[in-house]
Amino acid sequence: MDEQSSTQALASGSLVSGLSEQLMKVLPFSEMALEDVHHFVRSCSEQYFGPDEIILSPKDGVPKYLYLIRQGHVLGQRVQNGERVTFELEAGEMFSIGSVLTSRAVTTDYRAQGDCFVLCFAANQIADFGVRCPVFLDFLKNRFSIILQKSQESLRQHFAAKAAETQLQQNTLGAVCHRPPVSVTPETPLRAALQTMDERRVGSILIIEQSGRLVGILTRYDLLKRVVLAEIDLTVPVSSVMTPDLKTLNADDTVEAASMLMTHASIRHVPVLEDDRVIGLVSERDLFAFQRFSMGNVGAEIRAANDLDALKAAAEHIRQYARNLLSQGVTGHRLTGLVSYLNDALTDQIIHITMPKFEVNEADFCWLALGSEGRQEQTIATDQDNAMILADHVSDEQIKTYLLFARAVNESLDACGFPLCKGNVMASNPDYCRGEKEWLARCAAWIDGGAPQDLLDASIFFDFRAIAGNRGLTESIQKYVSAAAQRTPRFIAFLAQNAMNWTVPLTMFGGIETTKIAGQPAIDMKMQATALVVDFARIYSLAHGITERNTKERLQAVALALGDEALASEWVSSFEFLQSLRLRAQMQEPALGANPNAIALSSLSKVDQVILKAALQVMRGMHSRLKLDYVR
Repeated sequence: MDEQSSTQALASGSLVSGLSEQLMKVLPFSEMALEDVHHFVRSCSEQYFGPDEIILSPKDGVPKYLYLIRQGHVLGQRVQNGERVTFELEAGEMFSIGSVLTSRAVTTDYRAQGDCFVLCFAANQIADFGVRCPVFLDFLKNRFSIILQKSQESLRQHFAAKAAETQLQQNTLGAVCHRPPVSVTPETPLRAALQTMDERRVGSILIIEQSGRLVGILTRYDLLKRVVLAEIDLTVPVSSVMTPDLKTLNADDTVEAASMLMTHASIRHVPVLEDDRVIGLVSERDLFAFQRFSMGNVGAEIRAANDLDALKAAAEHIRQYARNLLSQGVTGHRLTGLVSYLNDALTDQIIHITMPKFEVNEADFCWLALGSEGRQEQTIATDQDNAMILADHVSDEQIKTYLLFARAVNESLDACGFPLCKGNVMASNPDYCRGEKEWLARCAAWIDGGAPQDLLDASIFFDFRAIAGNRGLTESIQKYVSAAAQRTPRFIAFLAQNAMNWTVPLTMFGGIETTKIAGQPAIDMKMQATALVVDFARIYSLAHGITERNTKERLQAVALALGDEALASEWVSSFEFLQSLRLRAQMQEPALGANPNAIALSSLSKVDQVILKAALQVMRGMHSRLKLDYVR
């Protein structure tokens, strides 16, 4: 079509106003001043393209225009990793952005689907317009991250009314420390230190050298065991009964960091340093003021629980805490990490409460989390995947006791809201409770095998992480799996071939492909989205000897190993968004079709649908790359 005859200037004031109103419903125009949107529209020409007519192709060279679809649909087609990729753009979307900004030809053929009207903004005007309206230029350069940010804001607004407010992740420890800590020197007699604690009405006292160096702490919890029962002479220096080698944090660390440290180190106080000098002491009690269901609050509740009823209450508070975080727009990676930390603590407490009943030895076993918990990606709705490694000297008779012990732990976790695994991937199953040498042999069989069940078992187990017990029992298995998988390309090829069963939910034309769930067009955000990215990251990690378990960290390490760090941002951002949608689905009450991971397409905003489609396109690229690299 001749450009002269197909182009129409947008001179009419009413037309400019109408188009401006239409554009201000989508990014970036929704964030721009009305006069800037008017200026953009007046600077555009409009072109009409008939059905199947080429709008832009690689042979056209560097694009003269930035194209914005006003009406109709545009089909994009390109060859990527040896495969033809097709996608669809609709009204409000722009194309040729990357090519215009870098002055290179497009790699995609864009053609009209049916009648199509396109606004054309001259490429040579972009720089000047960017000076006038920085929001527009920023969007062109960072559109994916900006759309993701808008989606997170929408998510936060959606759930804000359902959850309590918190300042947990926004406060630094320096802001929390309002007064200097009570302290004495190491040479201070114990009696004098105790008198100081009584006079100042504090439950702990720091031991600090004259130089200002922190060397220890004495708390009221130390007194019974170390002083009273030990019948210590009160004239001894306080340094003889203090706790040395303290865990500390800095003034610019967050309250959240203190909560995590207290939870995982099982401590109640954290000294705060600034320039290596103590400026304060944060206790669990300090953290209670920030949020009813804070990390420190729930962590303390878990450690204090000594029966199943108390643990069940703590487990519910973990889920409430997760909802609170989600309402604040916390990213999927960060939220699932925090939930996994607390679930680890809950599991550890259940194990330690259960151990005395069966007289098992903590040095002779290691409890493993598998699957999402092993990757520290546990969500709100999840079942159990766990296993146990036993020391090789544990007898067959003792193994029976350990299986009973594991069954009791599994049933307690079930009572706390983590259902028993339908596939019986649990430590109470003899197949998942083995000696160290047996586990090594089992891993070797999986890697040397290649049968469907071998691949399934390996995929579940190879995300393992130690939760409780003797962590040293995992070392030989970790080293073996990393080395053996890397030197066995046949195993990697089997995993990749199995992954070809993925079905990325995109139509032939690049639209979102849904399935009917409870009568609504929907997507299972686990089975059709996040699980596919998890598989991709695991396969490439095994192939390259990468030992990270977490999917985000695996994706970053894989991109580095492939020599293309730019991929990491694209992969991680897509996974983050998909995980956020999955968490949103789990917040729905009731769950769509009783599926906690299902989300109806109609429940997503226009922004969410745009970025979902982009994330699925990234997944399609992952699928193509996997096929090209490992499937022959």
